[in-house]
Amino acid sequence: MPTPPVSDRYASTVGFVVAGVGLAATLLDWAPAADAVAHAATACAAVATLAFAGRRHGTGPAWLSGVGTGAGGALSLTAAAALLSMTGPVTAGPAVALFAGIGVIGAGLAAVAGVGADGVRARERAVGVAVVVSAGALVASSLLAAIAAGIAPDAPTVAYPVRAAVSSVGLGIMGVAFVRASDVAGIDTPTVTRRDVGVAAGGVGAIFALHLGLNVVVTALALPQTQHGLIEAARKTPAMLVPLAVVSLVFVAPGEELLARNAVQKYLYDAYSRRSAVVVASFVFAASHLLAYAGTAAPGAVMVALARVFVVSLVLGVAYERTDNLLAPIVIHGVYDAVQFGLAYWQFT
Repeated sequence: MPTPPVSDRYASTVGFVVAGVGLAATLLDWAPAADAVAHAATACAAVATLAFAGRRHGTGPAWLSGVGTGAGGALSLTAAAALLSMTGPVTAGPAVALFAGIGVIGAGLAAVAGVGADGVRARERAVGVAVVVSAGALVASSLLAAIAAGIAPDAPTVAYPVRAAVSSVGLGIMGVAFVRASDVAGIDTPTVTRRDVGVAAGGVGAIFALHLGLNVVVTALALPQTQHGLIEAARKTPAMLVPLAVVSLVFVAPGEELLARNAVQKYLYDAYSRRSAVVVASFVFAASHLLAYAGTAAPGAVMVALARVFVVSLVLGVAYERTDNLLAPIVIHGVYDAVQFGLAYWQFT
């Protein structure tokens, strides 16, 4: 079998390095997870490391890339299982192993697809920019929300909706700024077609069907749960949920979708296929909601909440990819959030 060129082995090299990080993470403290889970994670990481080692040196068959990718997926699942068992602070081992496993999957898929060194580096840069832009937008919007909190009345029915609205406007502003500063072409609000309306309507149905399906899975598996910080805050003042439902339609959905879809996802199109960009952008979108769910919740509950956000984001990303129009994801997102706030109001009152 001919040895693949060095440029075509770059993805395998990345997979080898990231799998090695995952292997090292399995040797850290995994308590209170069962020893069997930690040992399984070590085995998965070792298989991934060996598989990509063979490919990066050009001595192993092509199918080893698939083995390494599968082992990376198994590493992620075992790390997730360990996090689900934690009720106290997160330990470094499973957390690092989880991200390493996800990284192995990404590198492995690139290796399987035969993406060369330039293509992999372009993906690395694109993800880095997407993360930095999203993190910067969160910081900027949080500062704006803090300023608004100092001006707005202290009443929860006013303070929380105002902060949410101002924060979302900040996200939208950052999205517009990134679009203008990068190669992303314009804000996608063209003439609305019947197809756009159909995608939006179908997306609303799909997102609630997925929501119900996820509820069934979470309940059946007895997975830990937590709720968005705004809903938790509303337990004492349910009346704040009414203006929040309006804010979600008018401010939150447009602001978040402009940043997550028109800025981040569209930027990723240059480095990934459009479908892959939907997945990667959804990971970034879910990660950006970490602080909204963290609070005092157990690590497993936060992970489950972020997984749900990721699945919901896939619907929004697909709607945008199908239409190249922000209308569809904004409508789907706004209706979804508004209904969640409405259901919480009905539950609390």
